[in-house]
Amino acid sequence: MLTPLDIHNKEFKRSFRGYDEDEIDDFLDQVVNDYEKLFRENEKLKEELARAQQDNAQYQKLEKNLKDTLLVAQKTAEEVTTSAKQNAQELRDNTAKECQNMRREAELAARQMTADAEQKVREAQAAYARLTGERNAFLCRVKAALESELAVLEEAMKHVPEGKEEPAVTTAEETAAQTEQPVQEG
Repeated sequence: MLTPLDIHNKEFKRSFRGYDEDEIDDFLDQVVNDYEKLFRENEKLKEELARAQQDNAQYQKLEKNLKDTLLVAQKTAEEVTTSAKQNAQELRDNTAKECQNMRREAELAARQMTADAEQKVREAQAAYARLTGERNAFLCRVKAALESELAVLEEAMKHVPEGKEEPAVTTAEETAAQTEQPVQEG
């Protein structure tokens, strides 16, 4: 490629009827200046293009990294979502099992309490029946004793003379001794 220095150093042969050297030199100086500007501008554009290509490569690399990161994030999000759903399902299942176990335990406790209460009722009924039986037996013994005493009194009254004197008060034992019948004690 032709450089501005090549243009500047270019020498033309001289001929007898040639062009005006000053005019050619002025024109060549102008061409050199314009060419040098274009050459510098071209170099500058090449550098800018190289930087732009380098930046573009970095951006493409960054874009690839971002895409890779996004894919990893999506996979991670899917894994987290799946894991969360599994954990939630396991938690629901465990909670349901715990509720069933608690319900069973409560039912067993209620049954046990009911059985205990029924046992206490049976014990109270048995105690009531026993006490009622003992009371009835006691009353029967008292009644029998009173009837026996009454019979002894009636027998003693038969042997009392009828007079206007007041009869002497005797005890049941004295009366029994007189009639020779033993007194039954309850």
